[in-house]
Amino acid sequence: MIRLLAHLKSVLRIRRLCRNSWLIVLLRLGWVKLPYFLYEISKDNRNYAILARPSSTAMGDFYALKEVLIDETYRDVLPLLHKRDIRLVDIGANLGSFTLWAHRTIGIHEAFCFEPEEDSFRLLNFNFYLNNFFAAKTLKCAVGGEERTITLTLRKANPAATSIYEDIITSPPTEGATKSVPVVNLANWLCGVDGNFDLLKVDCEGAEWEIVRKTDPRIFVRFRVLVAEVHDDPEHRQPASEFRELVENLGYRTVRSDNRVQGLYIGVRSD
Repeated sequence: MIRLLAHLKSVLRIRRLCRNSWLIVLLRLGWVKLPYFLYEISKDNRNYAILARPSSTAMGDFYALKEVLIDETYRDVLPLLHKRDIRLVDIGANLGSFTLWAHRTIGIHEAFCFEPEEDSFRLLNFNFYLNNFFAAKTLKCAVGGEERTITLTLRKANPAATSIYEDIITSPPTEGATKSVPVVNLANWLCGVDGNFDLLKVDCEGAEWEIVRKTDPRIFVRFRVLVAEVHDDPEHRQPASEFRELVENLGYRTVRSDNRVQGLYIGVRSD
């Protein structure tokens, strides 16, 4: 009964905030199957049009959009940004929902958005165009602490969970196109970019540990605020709860730390 009430509450909220809400419910139930679907979402006078993939019963793309655009999971970062029209680096941009949300809520002057998976990268660029957002440079590569080339496979059941660590993840990805993609070193990439940034957002399915651990700590002085969706460390098997200490050693003051897998860490420079 509790699960049913929660489901009904979710459906009613979708009806209130999304156009074609009943079609979304039918897609969610698997009664209608489409390779792509245009989600039109309105929240507090902010309007979004996002092309996503509803074809799996997991509805991974839709839940990612709901988390960012409807539930506004990242809203705790807003009080830390002391000006409008910020400068942003988005690692793991996926469909562009976080960057578009930040642009609608506080404004973006310039953004660099990394997304290595080919289908997600196409959708990312299309969604920026669809929402008349032209302040971003999109980069079709992953980010890590060291440069290399990896093989990436789209996880059809949950595209946002595609990881650069497929060779050591125990649960194999579902069928999908496999591509070789570059992993760039964050510090090396920053050598070609001038100036500091207001915000570094990281959502890269475990690679946040490698980025923080293997990047020169002096690099992070260039990012005033850091927000990350945290997973267990896929390489050194550290639990998500230990990510906070690692980032605090870089000079950040913790504002929020959920201390759980897929929870958020938010830190601001103490200086």
